Amino acid sequence: MNENERFTEVLNYLIENKKVRNQQEFTEKVGSNKTTVSQIKNGETKIPNNLFGKITEAFPIISFDWLKKGEGEMLKDVNNINSVNGNGNTSVAGNGNQITNANITELLEMLRISQNQLSESQSHINKLLGIIEQLNSKIQ
Repeated sequence: MNENERFTEVLNYLIENKKVRNQQEFTEKVGSNKTTVSQIKNGETKIPNNLFGKITEAFPIISFDWLKKGEGEMLKDVNNINSVNGNGNTSVAGNGNQITNANITELLEMLRISQNQLSESQSHINKLLGIIEQLNSKIQ
């Protein structure tokens, strides 16, 4: 199977599995144009090199190696993307990253602290605006 055939298989898979409604939506999501996509699908032109990355970025379940070189499977192993292990921790992995419940808890705490700091800053801004208004009223 050549690149164009793999491209067509990906497009058909995405439409059949309702990841996109049609070829036009696919074209928009990957940032291409309908002429190029039609020509690739019909075997009239090769896939531009940058389009491989755009496709796998827009649809992370599609394997870059399979699309570009025909190596491995078309779909990435979904089991490696999301899993729940036996100790009650949810582990999300992909592209060499892993996030655990401990990471999520830490991020939520950082978010809470940031929100408090933002709230304090807004309070200071409101006080300063009040002072400016008072000074403006004294000047006028």
